[in-house]
Amino acid sequence: MTKKEKLFKRLLGLPKDLRFEELDKILVSVGYVLERTRGSHAIYTKSGANTLTIPRKSPVKSYLIQQVLEEIGDTLENMPDGMQNEQNN
Repeated sequence: MTKKEKLFKRLLGLPKDLRFEELDKILVSVGYVLERTRGSHAIYTKSGANTLTIPRKSPVKSYLIQQVLEEIGDTLENMPDGMQNEQNN
């Protein structure tokens, strides 16, 4: 299992201790670009997707993890079968 797959699996588990840096790696790996940082918030954009504004605080709040999962759901559907099964459980 690659580091990327481990991060996705961790995200799917809705952890209460996910660091901002881990979420940043996930967003960049699915095609989001860090557009800018305004104050304490990072703003990510992706063509054809909603803009995500995430506070640069660790741990990341659970409602923000849910928001990210809703936005990157299509990407998660294209993951290897073992990862999809984790999401459906």
